[in-house]
Amino acid sequence: MRSGCSLVILAGGLSRRMGRDKATLPAGDGTLIEHLARRLAPVVDEIIIAGGSDRPPFQGVRAVADHQPGLGPLAGMLAGLAAAKARHVFVAGCDLPDIEPALVGLVRALAGDFEAVVPRPDLEPEGVCALYVRELAPRIEELLDAGERSIKSLLDRSFVRYVGSDELRAVDPELRSFRNINTAADYENWLRIQPDLR
Repeated sequence: MRSGCSLVILAGGLSRRMGRDKATLPAGDGTLIEHLARRLAPVVDEIIIAGGSDRPPFQGVRAVADHQPGLGPLAGMLAGLAAAKARHVFVAGCDLPDIEPALVGLVRALAGDFEAVVPRPDLEPEGVCALYVRELAPRIEELLDAGERSIKSLLDRSFVRYVGSDELRAVDPELRSFRNINTAADYENWLRIQPDLR
């Protein structure tokens, strides 16, 4: 293995504010999720698409369906961690198309004995742009069985290394990794600064 890290892209959300599936939004000659997968492929050993169908949406990735559909990102994380080959798993939301590949290297380098390495560019942790150990899968399952659906509930019960904005800016000066696409306006604005993807 090159990096000792798997990538899980969460693609099972309902995209209510967008009004359509964010993962399949056009981005150049592919989709938003393909754009993110290509961007991060050089720094991971495998790519897993979690949520939705268990059929791979494009070549070079594996797909896994949520074990418990409709329960949000934790359910997608559970499916992805359970399927991952590497112990360390970088989890990314499909609506974060500008994640810096160097960010994956940064959190991987900080992993040590932590169960999660989570960016915190402001007051809130970015739980769907973070590194987790595969062994957290049973804990996530317990949380879901108990009716807990927030990633914060997992972080509160885990040994976490938070990464502040100063550390993050060393690899992502503008913190573009954390700009997500939630609405049609967000998508149009993103396309405007990505002329090669229109």
